[in-house]
Amino acid sequence: MATYEEITLDRVPPVLKPGEMEHVLVMQDKSIFHANEYGRRSWLTEGQQPIQKKGHGQVVHVSDFISETIGRLKLSDDQIADQLKLPDKQ
Repeated sequence: MATYEEITLDRVPPVLKPGEMEHVLVMQDKSIFHANEYGRRSWLTEGQQPIQKKGHGQVVHVSDFISETIGRLKLSDDQIADQLKLPDKQ
């Protein structure tokens, strides 16, 4: 793995022998966000109780892979174009 200068934080690549490969740390970043599709306010007549739902609506799951060397992993423009050419699954 690469190391970093203590003061400048510049990346120092590892010294590899022939046939060796560099190890790169890749972390998975997962987050879940509530869509909050249910309003918290409602119009009620006097004495009427609101009916509360148990959940907060739908959730959105966001997942990223973050690499130490290049940041967030993503498809290149060529890879995106290749994916769009693939037939739809039926």
